[in-house]
Amino acid sequence: MNKWLRISTLCAVLLIVGCNTANNQQELEEEVNGEETQEDSSTEQMLEDDEAEQEGVGNEYDRLAVEHEFTKSFLVESDVEPGFHQMRGKLDGFEMLIPENAIIPSMLHAIENNAIETLIFTFNNHSEKKQYHVKLMYYSKYPEEVKQNYLNVFKDEVGFDGEYQYEEANDLEMYHESYEDDGDNGPVLKYFSYLFSKHRNQAISYEFIGVCQGGGECSLSLEEEAEMAEKLMYSIRLLD
Repeated sequence: MNKWLRISTLCAVLLIVGCNTANNQQELEEEVNGEETQEDSSTEQMLEDDEAEQEGVGNEYDRLAVEHEFTKSFLVESDVEPGFHQMRGKLDGFEMLIPENAIIPSMLHAIENNAIETLIFTFNNHSEKKQYHVKLMYYSKYPEEVKQNYLNVFKDEVGFDGEYQYEEANDLEMYHESYEDDGDNGPVLKYFSYLFSKHRNQAISYEFIGVCQGGGECSLSLEEEAEMAEKLMYSIRLLD
């Protein structure tokens, strides 16, 4: 894959998952605190990695998580169940399942102010010409008074104007929804949630996006993809 195509692929991934969420939610905290927080340089580094790491957005989609050096550093247990490993964020704030063929390129991981962690992992279903992107944003502490603002901004970011479904599970308050949209290569599925710890001011946002790979027939529907989207969401645990 040539360099132009690798960079184009990266840009497409970043546009799909909406990497502006971090900036908008950081502004909310600045408004509440009455002061401006300096953005960690690691966010900019996400787009400034070397060419070798850019391969992670292209050819390395076909590699297993345990074979990819950066992805492997997140794994705390392999083969916890068929097709899945257990991963933990670098701030030790959350754990969840990750598909065995998921890859986390180092350029799509960032930690800001040792308090906010963002990561994106991607995996494929080649036989059905489908590709999936999962974006997570973990907050080690958030101001309780802006909780509703976080939820409102998140809905804007994912392009949803309805109401969340609410439930409690795994010591979490869970606000989630899903919808389908049209993309250049077919339907785009979006399944998203905001999870708040019931006992501490920790939170994590979750976005699961399914798209069709170009160049072939592909069918996506909420019913088909909800099983995987919900399996990953319900596997999330916020840690002490």
